[in-house]
Amino acid sequence: MGKVLKQLAKDMEEAQSLRAERSHEREVARLKSQLAVANQKLKQAEADLEHAEQRVDFIRALDNPTPARFEFKPAKPAGNATAILVLSDWHVEETVDPETINGDNEFNLEIAAKRIEAVFQNSVKLIEAARSLSNIKDLVVALLGDFITGYIHEELVESNSLSPVEASLFAQDHICGGLDFLLKHAGMKSITVPTCYGNHGRTTPKMRAATAAQNSYEWLMYKQIERYYKGRPGIRWKVERGHKNYLDVQGHLVRFTHGDAFRYNQGILGPLAPIRRKIASWDKGRRADMDIAGHLHTHMKDSKVVINNSLIGPGPYGDLVDGDLMPPSQTLIVLDKAYKPPVLVQEVFCD
Repeated sequence: MGKVLKQLAKDMEEAQSLRAERSHEREVARLKSQLAVANQKLKQAEADLEHAEQRVDFIRALDNPTPARFEFKPAKPAGNATAILVLSDWHVEETVDPETINGDNEFNLEIAAKRIEAVFQNSVKLIEAARSLSNIKDLVVALLGDFITGYIHEELVESNSLSPVEASLFAQDHICGGLDFLLKHAGMKSITVPTCYGNHGRTTPKMRAATAAQNSYEWLMYKQIERYYKGRPGIRWKVERGHKNYLDVQGHLVRFTHGDAFRYNQGILGPLAPIRRKIASWDKGRRADMDIAGHLHTHMKDSKVVINNSLIGPGPYGDLVDGDLMPPSQTLIVLDKAYKPPVLVQEVFCD
């Protein structure tokens, strides 16, 4: 019996010793965990302190800037450049009643005359500004059609201010006035005038292909103006019968067209996608470095294409079709022999 009690006492003593040992181990583990957390917090605090010191150093550095010194060098015009003034889509005799377009535009013969004058005046100002960088001695005035609206729709017989013949005379007089203004004030060695007839100036119900020029009020107007300037120094004409007109400008082949060959049906990629497809097709026959057109009554450009806006501005039809309310403008382009075209594309506003 005594042996049993002794063994029991011994076992109890060992159990108590084991419990104490395990309790000690748990305490050691707890303290190690606390120490690890404390070390982590210490490292974070040290990192935060370092970042704070860096921010303080940065702020102190900003308090005492050392400005860089730049030398001013007055610009000296260089190279050889040619300006291209793109004119199209005037629709001079068409009337836009502001009540039909929520007051966003108004157009009549008086407004047309004022906008035409402003285009020529502002184009000379922009050319002078561009001359601070480039030697611009030559000018191309591209007449790209739809200067008149004509009677291609029945309602135009009622709403137009002039008949197609009268409108052609009005447009002719203002084009001549503009060219005289440029000859006098633009300071150019030469002015070249390539032309394209539009789809509105036709004398037939539908657009012709082979005989489009012979049935165009605008083509006749171009020929009349060409005769008017015959023998006049400083100006030459390039009136074609086809719907495309090619001209070498500073070593770059430029293709002019009115733009009615471009088909755009409000696709999600916008009008430039079908325009690029048409140009790619044309390039298979004769590649051009740049294409310039009008017709779409909007100003667009990319690396190879420039689309001219209209002088008439937004009207009821455009508002009904796409709601594009771009202010009236034309386009000035600068091409330089030493650079890929175009160097500059600038809207010429006229309101």
